[in-house]
Amino acid sequence: MKRESELVGLCIEAACESRESVEKWRMQRRSLDRLPSPVADALLRRLIARRLLYPSLLDAEEVDVRDNGSVDAEWMAYLGAFRHLRYLNLADCHRITTSALWPITGMNTLQELDLSRCFKVNDAGISHLLSIPNLVKLRISETGVTAKGVKLLASLENLSLLDLGGLPVDDVSLISLQVLKRLQHIDLWGSKISNKGAAVLNKFLKLSYLNLAWTSVTKLPTLSSLECLDMSNCTIDSILEDDKSPLAKLIFSGATFLNESGVFSYANTNLVSFLDVAHTDLHKFFFLSKMKLIEHLSLSSCMMGDDSVEMVACVGANLKSLNLSGTRVSSAGLGILAGHVPNLEILSLSQTPLDDTGISFISMMPSLKDVDLSNTYIKGWNIYWTVNVGFGSGKALGKNGYWDKTSLDPFEDEGHRVQPKTVCPSTIQLFHEASQWCNWNSFSLFPRFLVVDGKCREMYACEGDEARMLFWPFLRPERVYLKGRGAPLCYRF
Repeated sequence: MKRESELVGLCIEAACESRESVEKWRMQRRSLDRLPSPVADALLRRLIARRLLYPSLLDAEEVDVRDNGSVDAEWMAYLGAFRHLRYLNLADCHRITTSALWPITGMNTLQELDLSRCFKVNDAGISHLLSIPNLVKLRISETGVTAKGVKLLASLENLSLLDLGGLPVDDVSLISLQVLKRLQHIDLWGSKISNKGAAVLNKFLKLSYLNLAWTSVTKLPTLSSLECLDMSNCTIDSILEDDKSPLAKLIFSGATFLNESGVFSYANTNLVSFLDVAHTDLHKFFFLSKMKLIEHLSLSSCMMGDDSVEMVACVGANLKSLNLSGTRVSSAGLGILAGHVPNLEILSLSQTPLDDTGISFISMMPSLKDVDLSNTYIKGWNIYWTVNVGFGSGKALGKNGYWDKTSLDPFEDEGHRVQPKTVCPSTIQLFHEASQWCNWNSFSLFPRFLVVDGKCREMYACEGDEARMLFWPFLRPERVYLKGRGAPLCYRF
């Protein structure tokens, strides 16, 4: 198998060695769609990276050439001849112009087209797309299309996804789109629509995703099918007061709430699994008590303090990701949370008043994989620490699966190699102040980390003169990276 993979690698390298080798492909009318998928993908990426990819090499159902500066009108001329093209992604291809879209006019196989950030495409370009009868998904965010061009899209009756983000869509143009009865997903962020325009959104009976971020919309009508709502950086008065929408994902980052209690009182939040209210002015969190199924919660830079942590704890059973960075939650608040988040994998506590006593509470969260403790008051260290596999997923070296605090005291067993009774982190990154020392006693409180052959794989420190702190016998890393003022050094053991 290894020999076969090496042979494939040599063939791929030979196939894209130079323009001459690729030209042989073109003359022999060979194309990537005749190759096995893994090989075709590897070859495609190599050709793109070396600027050797020609449209004539492709004859496939899906073409993704996003952010490729060589894609131009010549490319589009070739693509227009594809008989089975179903998916075409031209996002960030800045050489694509309105006239370059003409070759795909009338292509009845094309179902999904992405022209995001092709800023040379304007209203005339939309006219070329109107003759594509089976177009289901269209993304034209941050192009040169105006409100007049948006109105033309009303004739694409099969659309289920429409991304108009960053375009000057106004109330009149949005009202003209209400004939799109199959629409399920619409992006309107940064548009010019107001509450008047938003009132027609209930005409889209199948709408499940709505993005109104950075708009002047303050209230929404009844949207009985809505599952995901993004109103980031909006001023919100009320949303979905019918209590029928099966909401699963709410994104209100940076929003201002005119009626904090009223916004969440009527909406059906019982099914919400994702909530982002970072950088908002929220200071009452009683609405969280209804979100028993929540898995991802961001309260970053909110007015959350120790007195409100209990609201998070009461819905912590299913939490997998929790962001409390920039809040007033201290070690005392973390103590309230500990024991109520058995499935928590990602926890951010950066820029909080957390001190060393909070470490013991972190040890009571058995599923943690990633913890951010940067810019806290933990004495002597500032750590962003990642475990590549979950706590408890490695084999423990002892019976109880926890560190033995006594045997791991470096001062008690100084000069002796101490065997840990469990595993240690696979990677530790320490951003250590030059005048401070890491409190290694804190590490004795962490449960069940990954280990390979009883060794910590890698450690990072920023100053070479702090290397001494890395050599406590019970850590025994294989590599220590010292990022000092000069070039990084690597010590191997």
